[in-house]
Amino acid sequence: MASFECLRGKTVLVTGSGRGVGRQIAQSFAVQGAQVAICDLVQDRAAETRALIEQAGGTAMAQAADVGDEPSVQRLVGAIVERWGHIDVLVNAAGSYGAAFRRTHETPVEEWDGVFASNVRGSFLCAKAVLPGMMARKAGRIINVSSNAGRSVSPLLGCSYTAAKTAIIGLTRHLAHEYARDGILVNTIAPGPVRSERVTDLIGEDDKATQLAAQIPLGRLAEPADIADVVLFMASDASRFMTGAILDVSGGYVLA
Repeated sequence: MASFECLRGKTVLVTGSGRGVGRQIAQSFAVQGAQVAICDLVQDRAAETRALIEQAGGTAMAQAADVGDEPSVQRLVGAIVERWGHIDVLVNAAGSYGAAFRRTHETPVEEWDGVFASNVRGSFLCAKAVLPGMMARKAGRIINVSSNAGRSVSPLLGCSYTAAKTAIIGLTRHLAHEYARDGILVNTIAPGPVRSERVTDLIGEDDKATQLAAQIPLGRLAEPADIADVVLFMASDASRFMTGAILDVSGGYVLA
């Protein structure tokens, strides 16, 4: 892991950080000395991430929240501000998905609505909640998590996921343009397939995972730390002249 000393003492909110890539992102910020707010739909998962951070000597709080519900997001942000005073960095890592390999004409509208609620409305609501505080301080970072699906199409998931992750890129560009003069930088990371619970749940760990890895020029799935390190870069002073950017972290799966 690279060292980002500038993140020490920062207050970071990572949504969807009860497991998988979100958990790794939260842990990586904590290693750098940030105080991390863990948010997950399931309180037990959030508490487990907090415990892992605290066991390693870091500082964290955990709170369950539904990012697609505005009152829930407001309570989350209010609790963080009450404890730590403000939020320096928001990482919108929460986002649900539908069934693997489901075709568009077979997609239930409930799946479409749920995927958009967690990915798009959730990212919007969390950004909306933290922006006033960042504007007041003339500083802040918002990092949205898109996907290779938003840059092309998903090799695993359906139209709902591709459309939602594409919308995340549009949200990023708009926020970056609108709030640059307020000192707020907004960027997107677009990961490829990651070796995580999500991919394992979708395709297992055997032949299909091998076939998926074979489609990636670097020849493997990403590890969660591969994604987390780029998020740290986007939150750090190293990215101080970058806003509205989309960084592909897909092992060459997407070649812009």
